[in-house]
Amino acid sequence: MDPATDPTGRRRTLVRSLMARRGQGDTTTVLAGERTLRYADRVLELFVEDDERDALDELLSEYPVFKLEQPETRKARDGTVYVSAVADPKHLADFVEDCCRRVYGLPEAYPLRVE
Repeated sequence: MDPATDPTGRRRTLVRSLMARRGQGDTTTVLAGERTLRYADRVLELFVEDDERDALDELLSEYPVFKLEQPETRKARDGTVYVSAVADPKHLADFVEDCCRRVYGLPEAYPLRVE
């Protein structure tokens, strides 16, 4: 499937994928431009550079149901952030879109694919 390259298409792609995998326990891998995000068991795993961390903290302040979380079973690699994402697929897709644009600074037409 071709990657989605507009905000509506990217959100729709992610929502459909999350809905299709609901309850299966699978990891959803989101390829956004050169970035990879993983979602499983209500936790979004992403990598942020030091200079992107403030933008992530600001974004999290606008999404009160999303919280930083450190998994108990493993130590995160430097720059890896775990975000507790107890939200419906639409809100998760909104957060991912905003993260890609505002935290990662991806352009308007960045490609998004879900595996």
